[in-house]
Amino acid sequence: MAVFVVQVKTGRELLAAAMLELHLGLAVYVPQVTQRRQGRAGLSPLFPGYLFVMSDPARFVRSAVDAQPGVVRVVTMGATPCMLADATLAALQARVEAMNAAGGLPVHPFKPGDAVQLRSGPLAGLEAIFVGPTTPSERVEILLHFLGRTQRARVAAAELEAATQPHWRAHPSRRTRGKGRRIKALAAESGAGDKEQDFAVP
Repeated sequence: MAVFVVQVKTGRELLAAAMLELHLGLAVYVPQVTQRRQGRAGLSPLFPGYLFVMSDPARFVRSAVDAQPGVVRVVTMGATPCMLADATLAALQARVEAMNAAGGLPVHPFKPGDAVQLRSGPLAGLEAIFVGPTTPSERVEILLHFLGRTQRARVAAAELEAATQPHWRAHPSRRTRGKGRRIKALAAESGAGDKEQDFAVP
């Protein structure tokens, strides 16, 4: 048996899975995790727009899969359908089960632009600006003012807490002396400002 990756219309994952099972007799796996939205918990696809099909490669007919309602295409690398190892699928299934057993995807209350700070780790207490995503996610992106420049970092949503507006955003440097005249030192630095760099926070 092989595991094929199939792209489907977002929001039609379950419909496409049902059609593949009903019309072609294929075994289909749609990873679903618990998410809380507007106070309600429900299952949602972990990978919106994708599902996994288990089939004997000799009996897998790509054109027949592509023709099913809700299906966009079989994901390929060149002309060859992409296939996952059985161990990869088993690990994914175990991960999904563990996430649901723990309550599903973690929920955070932050929206882009919110002031946050890190709870723990080597950068504990450091303030930042929340970037996203706005949907539940284990890791989210923030902007840190660190080592004299603005840098992007991806951290666990659970490691963040609300903070007062960071001083580096709340009190921007004065740019003029009045009547639109720029301060010479700042004018000389024009274009050099903060640079964004990516780095990971464990």
